[in-house]
Amino acid sequence: MAVAGLLAQYLAIKAQISEYEVQNTRWNDLATAMAKKLSGQENLQTKWDSASGTIDEKWHAESGGDLSYGEDTFMIGGSGYGKYSRCDKEEIARSYANRKVPNYDPDKLEEYTALDIEYSTMTSMYETLLDELNAEADGLKEKLGTEAQDTHQLS
Repeated sequence: MAVAGLLAQYLAIKAQISEYEVQNTRWNDLATAMAKKLSGQENLQTKWDSASGTIDEKWHAESGGDLSYGEDTFMIGGSGYGKYSRCDKEEIARSYANRKVPNYDPDKLEEYTALDIEYSTMTSMYETLLDELNAEADGLKEKLGTEAQDTHQLS
């Protein structure tokens, strides 16, 4: 009778399923935490881009003008001419946006994006492995039930 062999296989698969469930939970928790961090940096990037765009809009406006944030004043010349024409528009935009959104860090955004992809990939991998192992365990359980009832005696 093959009951002992099937039972050993079934128990081994169930142990592997338990191990993969722990790993899946771990990676899922990491992915959830990273998604939160990534979302925060993406929101800050949107605000940073908006602040930087404000400088661009003012730069191309006919009148130009100054922009203040806190104690800093960012001077902008209309259409790149006027008394502030020697200032670099990109540098002013970057300085203004950095002052307005100090918590935005493009390096963190890049790091969080890479980790989010890694964690999501690991979560998906373990979910796939669990699906396969659960299907295999169900098949073995069915075979085990049939084998346990069969006496292998000729009628």
